[in-house]
Amino acid sequence: MDTYSIKHIEDKIKLLLVMKGYDKKEIRFKNGSDGRTLQYGYWKIIDYNDLCYVMNHCPITFTIHNWEDEDTGPLTAYIIKGNATSAIG
Repeated sequence: MDTYSIKHIEDKIKLLLVMKGYDKKEIRFKNGSDGRTLQYGYWKIIDYNDLCYVMNHCPITFTIHNWEDEDTGPLTAYIIKGNATSAIG
């Protein structure tokens, strides 16, 4: 997949999350050591049912990645995988 396809998938993920009530300005996509990741706000949690909703409407799956930071506490990111893996991560 080309860059347009990646952008298209990420735009769809963002749209679906906004439809579920998430703030569009807080939805970010990043490149990480595990591939492409989704971040909401300052590492906020996205409800699992909402992740399922996105996965039911996009050719992707999420792997939830949690870790603890000494200074800021618990952090959460969502590793994007699936049919679009070659394009995303």
